[in-house]
Amino acid sequence: MKIVYFGNNLFSSCLKYLLAQGHEILRVYKNNSARNSSIIDSVCADNCIPLHSHKPSESELNQLITLGAEMFIVAEYSYLLPVTKVKYAINIHPTLLPEGRGPTPLPFLITQPKFSGITLHKIAEKFDCGDIILQSQLSQSANETLTTLMIKVHLESVNLLQRFFDNIEHYYNAARPQINHSYWPRTDVAERILDFKMSINDIDQKVKRFGHMGLLIKLDKDLWAATHIELAAYKPTAQPGHVAFEDDSLLAVNAADGIVCIHKSSLALLST
Repeated sequence: MKIVYFGNNLFSSCLKYLLAQGHEILRVYKNNSARNSSIIDSVCADNCIPLHSHKPSESELNQLITLGAEMFIVAEYSYLLPVTKVKYAINIHPTLLPEGRGPTPLPFLITQPKFSGITLHKIAEKFDCGDIILQSQLSQSANETLTTLMIKVHLESVNLLQRFFDNIEHYYNAARPQINHSYWPRTDVAERILDFKMSINDIDQKVKRFGHMGLLIKLDKDLWAATHIELAAYKPTAQPGHVAFEDDSLLAVNAADGIVCIHKSSLALLST
């Protein structure tokens, strides 16, 4: 089947699966972010697939349909595709819709695991609102983090896509409308701020939800993002924010009821 693929690293497993199954990828569109598209870049280069980062126009998509494109697959792509006459148009979304519509649902799922899963749905005139084709639920562990959940989503998406391709016509025609929904807005940067006056439990929740993105930490007059943080409950010996230990690789800072250990190799300077 001739397919046009839209997406980035999170669901890149799906692009690899399609190629392994012998489908012809006419073109790939990615978000304009090198950090989130490195796998897509490599796969396209290795397989001589045309790769674009601009938002495609309706006429551009229609031209691909005239070239034989039968399916559009959207997987972690920031632009809303116009509704066209392509035979199949699907989106892969990392929640159990209709719960959790929105651009960054994974951090929310750490605190709402009952909606953890993947939905395959038809592309519609609005984001995440098309008829549901197939779903797969994902279990979460007590220590689930954004990082581990991302890996589960990456792997499970292939299983869901494989089920769909086993009987495309049946599943596509049997898709059911979404009834009611919840919308989870884009993650606010303020939610990622680490305040050393917080308890270790509260900081732990932030680490689980946003550690992969980076928690925002004010050190002296500079703002940093830290992606590798370890926590220890400990009777405080100094005020929150006081440096308990520092060497070339580690910074340990007092919190309200414990110690926040920040690996310096994970720090990225954001502003001064």
